[in-house]
Amino acid sequence: MLWKIFISGLIGAASSVALSYGIASVSCGLVSPNTDKICLVSTFGKSIDSWKLGFIIGGIFGLFPGVDYHRVASKIKPIHLSLASISCLGIYCLLGSQTFGFKTSSLQTNIGVNSKYSPKMQAFLATIRWAETGTNTKESYRKLVFNGTFNNFSTHPLIKQCAPINGKRVCSTAAGAYQMLDKSWWDLQPKLKLTDFSPQSQDRMAVEYIRRNNAIADIESGNFTKAACKVGKIWASFPCNSYNQNPKSMQELNNYYQQQLLALGG
Repeated sequence: MLWKIFISGLIGAASSVALSYGIASVSCGLVSPNTDKICLVSTFGKSIDSWKLGFIIGGIFGLFPGVDYHRVASKIKPIHLSLASISCLGIYCLLGSQTFGFKTSSLQTNIGVNSKYSPKMQAFLATIRWAETGTNTKESYRKLVFNGTFNNFSTHPLIKQCAPINGKRVCSTAAGAYQMLDKSWWDLQPKLKLTDFSPQSQDRMAVEYIRRNNAIADIESGNFTKAACKVGKIWASFPCNSYNQNPKSMQELNNYYQQQLLALGG
């Protein structure tokens, strides 16, 4: 009896992982070149979590008496595994699981910069959000690069959009308050151990890029111009880069930063 339960569980687990990976990896075809392999590896790692439900469902079927498993095994076709996987997927979605290869519900999060940051850092982050998305409201965390918004904060949306900028067709997967690319997500998500693309996670990603460009000390010492120029190669809306994507002037950025700093009591 035990071996029957175990074999049924293995079949269910393999089917569940295969289907969850197949569905969750669809978005990897939309990411930037050279990041698709990273996407696939990451997606597979997350999809493995779905084996638990598949094993349980398969094990339950193994409890039914009177089943000739040798005969059943000889008649199993790929379509049977697919149907079993779809059944597992449906149950998983109904349960609202957050450990599947993809998450089935939008993540509800608190919007806003983490108060652990100093007033100067909060004002600097607010300035980036405004420059990159045109707004410093909670809506900025949902912005896609050219058109529209996204609602699921469980991961980077991985949506590529294209539009003309100064006569040149530009395609990008930038999203969120700081317009993070898909490759930024694949780079920072494991390093910062991010579990989602929530506003808090987006803030952490931005601060990490600020740190990598040695601009934190400049921000905290009040040298806005120097800090803004250092991160210009990260954010096209800032000066000190050659992206030619209509950046804000240093004066515009500084004026907005000072307004935000004043509002924060800095």
